[in-house]
Amino acid sequence: MSHNTIHFIIGGIVFTAMLLTYIYYRLNLSCFRGFLPFVIYFLLAACMIIGRHLPDQGPVWLARFTSWTGGIFLAFAYYTIILAAIHLILWLIFKVCGLQLPSAKIALTGLALILLFVGWGANRAMNPTVRTEEILTDKLQQEDSYKIILLTDLHLGRILGRSYAENLVSRVNQMDADLILVSGDMLDEKIIDVTNADSLAPLKNLQSRLGVFACYGNHDYLDRPALWQQMLEENNFIILRNASQMADEKLKITGIEDFSRDRSTAALEKLSVGNESCYSILLDHQPRKMEAAAEAGYDLYLAGHTHTGQLFPNRLMTKKMYKLDYGRANFGALTA
Repeated sequence: MSHNTIHFIIGGIVFTAMLLTYIYYRLNLSCFRGFLPFVIYFLLAACMIIGRHLPDQGPVWLARFTSWTGGIFLAFAYYTIILAAIHLILWLIFKVCGLQLPSAKIALTGLALILLFVGWGANRAMNPTVRTEEILTDKLQQEDSYKIILLTDLHLGRILGRSYAENLVSRVNQMDADLILVSGDMLDEKIIDVTNADSLAPLKNLQSRLGVFACYGNHDYLDRPALWQQMLEENNFIILRNASQMADEKLKITGIEDFSRDRSTAALEKLSVGNESCYSILLDHQPRKMEAAAEAGYDLYLAGHTHTGQLFPNRLMTKKMYKLDYGRANFGALTA
């Protein structure tokens, strides 16, 4: 599927969401009636389309503003559609019971909650949560402890740029890691967006005793994957694409190609040689091969991709799609 086709589909979804949500608020809130609210609303919605069609060499601030605004609007429209569905159910119940539904109050309360929720979500996106896990293994002595930091789904591009990367590096370096691992999707869509914002350069300053290892995610193939790999390696990343490397004499790191490129388990099985004699970590982007990794003798499986559904309550779907879409679980002797 071409980029133009994808953009056309996204444009159609955005326009439909924009129209439905505007109609909902216009029907229930008088402040949405009139020409000026109409223009403001549609300009905000149009940012999603504008952001995707700006020239590659255009102003970085404009690309960032339109992309951010468009993304936030899409979340706003998503929750408004949920609000409208709930409102419709309530209207049917009240209709059957012969009661008058306070539609304006429901719409206004829902609008306020949506704005608060989307604002909170945007803040969380810029300030990722740090979660700590302790893993014990018989393959290492007690004195052989490692502090490993996992990063995933950075999606550097028009929305997350240099300031985000600088803040991330600052936070990571304060943790004094022995090893940093990245389980894919460092790129969002276009390499030019990363170079325009110079957002990859700060990641060169990531500090760890044993280095920074990464595998590819589905987004990392979107724009000249060989060039993207070269750029990452020039910034001190060790890229593992169906490859293994010893971090030291006790830790083995394996990275495999993303599920979108290789659905088989052949690569992880082939690269499992020597797993029994060291602590073996498998980097994969999509959490789909945990059981195969356990059978191949890997000790730790690290992935990303799911974003926990990205928007609530989408995790109801990702929990059905993956055997582990967030958190930690054991698959035999494998920790994931």
